[in-house]
Amino acid sequence: MKLLICGKGGCGKSTVAALLAIAMNRRGKRVLLVDADESNIGLYRMLGLDMPEPLMDSLGGKSGFREKTKASGMGLDGSSRLFPKDLTIDDLPETCIARSNGVRAMSIGKIHHFAEGCACPMGNLFRLLFTSLRLAEADMVIVDTAAGVEHFGRSLDGLCDHILCVVDPSYESIMMAKRVQAFAREANLPLSVILNRLTPDIEDELGAAMADIGIMGRLPDSRSIFLNNLKGNPLDQEMPEMESVCDSLINR
Repeated sequence: MKLLICGKGGCGKSTVAALLAIAMNRRGKRVLLVDADESNIGLYRMLGLDMPEPLMDSLGGKSGFREKTKASGMGLDGSSRLFPKDLTIDDLPETCIARSNGVRAMSIGKIHHFAEGCACPMGNLFRLLFTSLRLAEADMVIVDTAAGVEHFGRSLDGLCDHILCVVDPSYESIMMAKRVQAFAREANLPLSVILNRLTPDIEDELGAAMADIGIMGRLPDSRSIFLNNLKGNPLDQEMPEMESVCDSLINR
């Protein structure tokens, strides 16, 4: 399964992605956690890792990527590929993989310098990688996306099997989830939401706002997670509420 996690900035996408990767690994899944956010660099610290070499950098950066794609005669329609069409998780460059207790994590690419240009090449690389990647039954790919909906504009979400939208207790987050719902319907993709940072006084109201989408998980507000993220420490690996999310995804 290829699972894409999205939502507004600051809603907890990376935290949910990391916790879900840890929980699925405990369930016996072979998890690849893909950092598709060109800006945020905090995902790896949540797993106690240093960021590995981004895949884009391993290809020589944006200029190297353009040269390699041009030399291979490859178009974005998949008519020819930078990667073999039967690419597996094991075939990914080891320098681009960081490992934490069985979870593999990798980055598509990052903006490194002032005035280096837009992140469109990273989106193209993501597309080419994911159209080539073939998963075994026990494989699960979890994609942590950049904030907002640009990935929908690039139709990158269409490469995944299920979309999870993380929603925190804010009007902006609710409205973002409604936009994601419209995009998911256009793409004919299944969508669920995970309610994050819940407290007893707002859980019912936030749940009612999302009832027409389908709630897959309800995660409580956690002082421990807040402090670990503030200090750049690894997350506590136990969150019982994540187990119901795992059950729902595995049953699908």
